[in-house]
Amino acid sequence: MPLLLAYRRWWCILFTAILFLPMLGHVLPDLPGPVRPAVAPAERWWERAGERLDPYINAHFGFRGAIMAANGAYARAFESTRARPLVIGDNGQLFYTGDKAFEQSLGLLVREAPLRTFGEVLEKFDAAVKAQGAKLVVTSPPNNATVLSHDLPDWAEAQMRKPTELDIVTKDLARRGVTFVDLRPALEAAAKDGPIYMRTDSHWNQRGALIAFNAAMVAAGRPDLTVPSDAALGPLASAPTGDLARYLGEASPTGDRDYGVRYPEPRAKLTALHGVVPEKPPSDPFQPFAFSTGHDGPSILVIGDSFTQHYWRRYLEARASRFGWMHNNACKFEWNAIQTFKPDIVIYAPTERSLPCKGLPIGMP
Repeated sequence: MPLLLAYRRWWCILFTAILFLPMLGHVLPDLPGPVRPAVAPAERWWERAGERLDPYINAHFGFRGAIMAANGAYARAFESTRARPLVIGDNGQLFYTGDKAFEQSLGLLVREAPLRTFGEVLEKFDAAVKAQGAKLVVTSPPNNATVLSHDLPDWAEAQMRKPTELDIVTKDLARRGVTFVDLRPALEAAAKDGPIYMRTDSHWNQRGALIAFNAAMVAAGRPDLTVPSDAALGPLASAPTGDLARYLGEASPTGDRDYGVRYPEPRAKLTALHGVVPEKPPSDPFQPFAFSTGHDGPSILVIGDSFTQHYWRRYLEARASRFGWMHNNACKFEWNAIQTFKPDIVIYAPTERSLPCKGLPIGMP
């Protein structure tokens, strides 16, 4: 009697082939995967191998990208809430990983076509703004992982690459003649003297927002519009925990730190302006607004997101005669606002993770 019946031999061959698939996954093409939490085997891994080698194996199995993409699709299909879009770094700093922001900051994700569209859109928008006699300044609030790289886990720092998407945009807009402010140098320098991002939130703090506002005003050719820190910021004090802490189930009115809010002079007498920025449904969290301040100054229109919506408002109140804010909507913003609002200065400021355009803007010539 043969050791294996004929039909069982085929099952044996199939089973062996399946066992070899993970090995083949190391040499065959794979889908891009998330950053690896272990980039090399631990020192003397053969001692307590189960403890020291498992993290490396868990980050380097075959077809890792395809398997993790399938797992992500499964989680989305069944609305799983197990995955937490954050990484805990040194000093308890939380980093947002949603929207591929973490891979973007590390330089592991570069979306060339959407970035090229971003440059083309801003070049045409710059021409349209100049045709209205205004000045366009483009900037981008960096992801906290971009600026606070010293607080990244060691395994993340080991995977940092250049150029990043922000590097590419900086060079591309300069080549196109569009004024762009790279906020990284100013923020990194300021981080040596105190926090510039929230520890438990994906946003910068009041100090980081002020540094960015002042940099944008200087780039616009109006250094006289900058706001001194002592006029805008109070002492560093306890603050409520932010959006990333909620993923950990943490909520505390004193779990983070931020600078106190002061209103610089001159104080505004706000009058709402209607019909000069697009209207949105009441359910939209990014409600556009426009006001007259009752004092002298240029008219300033900011096209941004949550990094500027509330953080910059009191600076605009003190420095502009009229100011407005609207969402960038991933390049699909309403261009006719520059004709209805008639600004002297336009600040286009999408956060780093929103740099790649997801479509052409409404009303783009």
